[in-house]
Amino acid sequence: MKQTGFHALVLSALLFCGASTAQSDIPMRGPDYFRDAADLASTLGAAHAIRVRCNGREDQYWRRYMSDMLSYEAPNRGSLRSSLVDAFNSAFKNASRLYPSCDNTAIQAESDFAVRGQEIATRMATHYFPKESDLPPASNRP
Repeated sequence: MKQTGFHALVLSALLFCGASTAQSDIPMRGPDYFRDAADLASTLGAAHAIRVRCNGREDQYWRRYMSDMLSYEAPNRGSLRSSLVDAFNSAFKNASRLYPSCDNTAIQAESDFAVRGQEIATRMATHYFPKESDLPPASNRP
């Protein structure tokens, strides 16, 4: 599975977002951003269900990424955090039903979820967070 690249991308996007939220230069997050964040939470939930099915409840690999996402994207209680948690939990339940055993189909599905998550994380990092070249010079930042 190509999880390493996905993990690096998710963490980079989340860390950049978390580090940037204090800046006034961050673009407004609209419906597309919230849709992508919910899609990423769902993808993590589905991958987590399969991982737990195959490796046992002690394996919290994908759940840790969700926890990191929440700490950066929605650290406080509120509708965004609730929506992300609901998306994760709903996808976990659905994937648990769809993949009742750890077989080749389930393993391939986890890999597919990792690829999908990487695509979402890349889109989020690319479209919703300013690049250094898009920001005003450091001397003009708050």
